[in-house]
Amino acid sequence: MTSLAAPSSSPLGRWLWRLVAVIPAGAAFVLALTRIEDPDAFTHLALGRQLVEHHGFPAREPFSFTTPDSAYYNPEWLFGVVLHLGSLVAGTAGVVLITAAVVALAAWILWLDSRPREADADTAAGWLIRAAIVTILVVMMRHRFVERPDIALMVFLAFTIYALNEYLAAGRRLLFLLPVVYVLWANIQPSIIVSVVPFLAVLGGGTVLRLTAGVLPRWASPAGIPTWRQLATVGVVLAAVAAASVVNPYGTDVHTLPFKLAEQAWFRQAVGELQAVRVSTWLGPFVVAGVLALSLLATAHRLPLIPVALVLPFAYLGFSAVRFTFLFLLVAAPLLARNVAWLAGQARGPLGRRLVLGGGAAGLALAVASVAVTAAGVGPFNDVRSAPAFGVGLDERRVAEGALRYLDARGVDTRVFNTFHFGGFITWRDFPRRVPIIDGRGHVPPSLLEVIHFAHVSPPHLEQLRVRYALEAAVMAYPAYSGQAVEEVIGPDADPALASPDWALVYWDDVALVYLPRRGRYAGVIARDEYRVVKPAKGVAGLARLAGDAGRVEAARAELARNVEQTGSSLGLLLLAHVTADADQALGILARVRDPVRRFEADQAAALLYRRRKDFARATELYERALAREPGATVLYQAGLTRAEAGDDRGAARYLARAQRADPSFTEVYPALIAIHRRLGDEAAARDLGPAFLAAATRARVGQHLATARRRLAEGRIVEADEEVTAALKLDPRSALAFSTLGFVRLAERKLDEATRAEEEALALDRRHAEAHWALALVARARGDEPGMRRHLETFARLAPGSYEGWRAREALAGRRD
Repeated sequence: MTSLAAPSSSPLGRWLWRLVAVIPAGAAFVLALTRIEDPDAFTHLALGRQLVEHHGFPAREPFSFTTPDSAYYNPEWLFGVVLHLGSLVAGTAGVVLITAAVVALAAWILWLDSRPREADADTAAGWLIRAAIVTILVVMMRHRFVERPDIALMVFLAFTIYALNEYLAAGRRLLFLLPVVYVLWANIQPSIIVSVVPFLAVLGGGTVLRLTAGVLPRWASPAGIPTWRQLATVGVVLAAVAAASVVNPYGTDVHTLPFKLAEQAWFRQAVGELQAVRVSTWLGPFVVAGVLALSLLATAHRLPLIPVALVLPFAYLGFSAVRFTFLFLLVAAPLLARNVAWLAGQARGPLGRRLVLGGGAAGLALAVASVAVTAAGVGPFNDVRSAPAFGVGLDERRVAEGALRYLDARGVDTRVFNTFHFGGFITWRDFPRRVPIIDGRGHVPPSLLEVIHFAHVSPPHLEQLRVRYALEAAVMAYPAYSGQAVEEVIGPDADPALASPDWALVYWDDVALVYLPRRGRYAGVIARDEYRVVKPAKGVAGLARLAGDAGRVEAARAELARNVEQTGSSLGLLLLAHVTADADQALGILARVRDPVRRFEADQAAALLYRRRKDFARATELYERALAREPGATVLYQAGLTRAEAGDDRGAARYLARAQRADPSFTEVYPALIAIHRRLGDEAAARDLGPAFLAAATRARVGQHLATARRRLAEGRIVEADEEVTAALKLDPRSALAFSTLGFVRLAERKLDEATRAEEEALALDRRHAEAHWALALVARARGDEPGMRRHLETFARLAPGSYEGWRAREALAGRRD
């Protein structure tokens, strides 16, 4: 009977009490011991330092020179103060330890809340299962274990739910502590509105259960129905916490600020963590949701109305944006653990009990192993490109420390144009001698947000900002661009990190690039440090434009060698290897690449060099290492060609078949795979690939024709553009892109009616084809149809909100011009 004994009443139980109970909290603590790199962390540290050093709130905004007269606004002030006090005591280690302690407290509360309310379900096996489930979900939440007020939200929300559950199940009056908790909450993070959900779940679900208690079907055996007195008490506490939540410098703003931020389109477009969760990028939350749904179905006879009413809003919120997924996991963790532990307690017979106990032990062992590998930066819960580094200092792989040290060394203390996520770090490290145009709060006028965001590809806007705000340096991230190909916006020779030729690139490493304006006062620095040939933001592809020009290749080699000597940049090493003629030297350079993202590219470059040497075993090993990071079709294709060159047709077929499945439109893979099937004597397999090959080849030819048509149109060669579009439509008469391109050709010919018909055909084929609305807006403008133009621009901006063109549409709608 040991397996079902209560933990406190057996030797095994006493051991579990001492060890198992601390595993979830210990896991959270360990996983939070990571170097500081989150952009918001530095903003909070800077704000907290400012409050402590000035002994109170300033009258005006201190950090933004774009809004010097705006009132100071910092609803998360208490969090920043706590972080800064931690840094005063123990530097960055103090900040990391505070973070780890807070998330460990949240995990401890989740563990406590996961306890089944029935005594006979609180078994040793149940403890193992609960610890395993809570620990696994803690691992899944670890991406939010950063120095943001979210960690306090974890504690406050978990404690709210736990206090309500304990009151309903056991009459414990922890919920009377909630008004005090909510005063803290209201001064730490303006997320207090989510606290309404647990109260409403209890009041709504409890009321329904209470009203239907006398008419429940025979199969129903509810776990517990709240009394009217309990529900009344919960209502009184809700009123008390609502009153407590306005005890802060900004009153009811803590309730409304999340909605105000949600209304700002720029944040939804520019901040990656505000994008919806996708199965292809993060499967875990979907698995949790599925298992939780099954557990609720399995316990449906217990009428879990309150838990369902609690978890559904957080599931909706969690899947709406990556940033909020942790809230769903936080709410789901104790509920899922409690359900599974209760179901395990229903096991009957010695064998069933032993199986449940063994399963719980195996699950906990797996959970502990996941903590270990995740903390080490590997495993399924880590992305090698973004996994935080274990430690208690700064993670210089993610912050612009090298760029700012360069500015220090050159005496460039000034106002800085910067990529959004660098702003908080610049403020924390350098204010007031160096000030970013935008800090981690995005605290600039709404009309200026997108101008700053897109100015790196719009020289006129950048020049306006430089003149208006006396900007004398730029600290930029490597660009991630959505919308039209960046070359079509800025031209093939421009620098995508900062396109204006009036700014000179003077420093770069793996994190950031520094530019100085040629019209500024640092002409001497530019003369000494400018990179005149290499554009690192263009990557390896940018070096291809140097081919055939020996002088420029040699100049690039000298610039890259200087960069590697100055910064040790992995990107510098990668690029240097590509302009190094000697294969042995190139391989030696590639072996020094350490950055995980660049290592992926370096392994492929080295594999190609080994292939040329006929060292196919080493080449295959390197391709496999690259595939372990990212199993893309191109890498699979190259690995397949390598095995084919080695005479291993069966191995080649496996790689090439995977490449074809990964990207059915990847045309090059089909001839190679068909040839290999024929060499292997499998004519049927070769024939089966024929239709897919034809479809892929047709799509590729259509794309080539349309790309050429657009180039010809940009060059003013309208007749040739027309010929290319016609050829594309012969191949695919149902291509929305082809019809849309035809519309632009007709527009250039001033054939407005034909342009309109072409764009309407494109929309008939694809009603979400944004580009057609852009063309129709141009047609409407040419006809003097202002309402029509605005209507199509509004639709275009809605369909392509994050693109450069979408911004141009919004600028036009607002009456602003370049």
